Amino acid sequence: MSLFNEEKLKEILLTECNYYQHQAEDKIESLKRLQEPLQKALQQWIEDRTISEEIEVEGVTLKYIMDKWDSNFTSALFLMSAFMKEPQKAAKFKSVPFFFYK
Repeated sequence: MSLFNEEKLKEILLTECNYYQHQAEDKIESLKRLQEPLQKALQQWIEDRTISEEIEVEGVTLKYIMDKWDSNFTSALFLMSAFMKEPQKAAKFKSVPFFFYK
């Protein structure tokens, strides 16, 4: 079960992000497995493109990931998910983000 509007996200991925149909569907399926706070942040982004600063692990936020890793919002969500599971990785990322593997 997802906590975000899947249809609206699909429309965004297809029209604004230039995803192919299957890419959008695959991305949505993956996003449905994210932790609840990240799905809620995704819903907020879907509604008004606001990037939540409420989620933070070891000083790393979604915006920080996007800025330092030069990533889009959905990629930042996946990395934050990994940091939520293993906070020590967030600390390592914060110290040397450009060496962190994508």
